[in-house]
Amino acid sequence: MKATGFFLGGVFVVLIGWPLIGMIFEIYGFFLLFRGFFPMVVGFIRRVPVLGSLLNLPGIRSFVDKVGESNNMV
Repeated sequence: MKATGFFLGGVFVVLIGWPLIGMIFEIYGFFLLFRGFFPMVVGFIRRVPVLGSLLNLPGIRSFVDKVGESNNMV
């Protein structure tokens, strides 16, 4: 409910004329909605030849490891 509220609230805020604030709400709601799916996406991208090597670069690897870990059961 929280994720859907932020996403749809962001759409409403954009429609009333505050696009930057609305887009921030939408992005936050999007990440809340699909946070259970991100570990699967990261695992798939790591198996793609060129993209997998990019994700293993030192600066990117720590961020991708944090996004790719799943602490909750969906």
